[in-house]
Amino acid sequence: MSRRPPAPPPPGGSVWDLVVGHDEQVAALREAVDGDKVTHAWLFTGPPGIGKLHTARVFAAALNCPSGGDGTCDSCRRILRGVHPDVHLIVPEGDFLLVEEVRAVREEASRSRHEARTAVFVFDEADRMTEAAANALLKVLEEPPANVVFVLVARSPEALVGTVPSRARPVPFVPLSLAELAAALAAELDLRPEQAAWAAAAGHGRLARARALLTDEATRTRRSAVLDLLDRLGSDRPSDALAAAGTVAALADEVVAAARLRQEGELAELDEAFGSGRGTGALRRRVEVRHRRELRRARFDAIREALADLLGAYRDIALLGTPGAPGAQPGSAAAPLVHPDKDATTRRLAGRVDPAAAIRAAAALDEADRRLTIGAAPQLTLEAAFLSVQAALRGPSVPIRRLAIRR
Repeated sequence: MSRRPPAPPPPGGSVWDLVVGHDEQVAALREAVDGDKVTHAWLFTGPPGIGKLHTARVFAAALNCPSGGDGTCDSCRRILRGVHPDVHLIVPEGDFLLVEEVRAVREEASRSRHEARTAVFVFDEADRMTEAAANALLKVLEEPPANVVFVLVARSPEALVGTVPSRARPVPFVPLSLAELAAALAAELDLRPEQAAWAAAAGHGRLARARALLTDEATRTRRSAVLDLLDRLGSDRPSDALAAAGTVAALADEVVAAARLRQEGELAELDEAFGSGRGTGALRRRVEVRHRRELRRARFDAIREALADLLGAYRDIALLGTPGAPGAQPGSAAAPLVHPDKDATTRRLAGRVDPAAAIRAAAALDEADRRLTIGAAPQLTLEAAFLSVQAALRGPSVPIRRLAIRR
């Protein structure tokens, strides 16, 4: 998964121009910053992968930009890249965000700033806080330090524990349409419309994933390797399902290795900027803790992306195998294929896989993704999911005249 820094705003633009879509959300945040009416706590909610975390970084940059939010100054660039000492990303290191991690945030929030006007603490996956962690966070939200802003990123207010949502200003996000994503990609990367449409669909409607497919050869190679597993999952040998799980895990390890190399560069940049003297020890330790969390997240995201790629393929197989389905021909506006570039493979499999069986296989992958989000062991979850896919594909044929399959 690519972690390239975002392109700078166009000349004369602002850091807010880096947010694709979400116009109402950007307007509310920008009004708060420009009017100096920024509350100390915000709650960004919505499905994963739609830009909440990126918007939080843009918000942090706008809060601290000495040039009024131009997006090109050194402060903005470092915040957007995640290497600013006063803008902190808190990600659960284990399956849950624990009370010890929140207490560490409280302690850090009470310290003086390194260089920024406003310290920003972004809690990604805030809905994974334990009850004790939520209670610890409530204390600091009720009596916040001066010049500190907290941004909680979660699936929904209901997913958070206790009364935490009531202490933060809500900013709900909704998914962008494939047309919006394709238009943004075409404008940003100077693409032909068909290239942008392919990336928007193959990226499952997620801008960062779509951008990576267009700009990063390693991302495209991993996607192809995942989709090559379709034939193996179509066999009746359990060993093939287990081997496929091992392949996905190995591909995720490749993502982690690439992330580790980038982190080494970040530490070198930190040493160059702040030196390696005694006073920088605490800062370096915080960066190293964040790095460990990022590596775990990189592996987690890579596995979920593989599941999403396979789920999309089974959705295409079901669609192509359904008589009279609106997406039975590639390019149908009613129901476009997720993987139009793999049309030959999915059509071949659609000829021998019952559409209902393909839907059951997709459901097994969707269940695996749900289990991963609540802390299930990745390797065992993959193995169980792929065995379930094999069982679904071997199931009895179910006559279906027409399937209503939506994206």
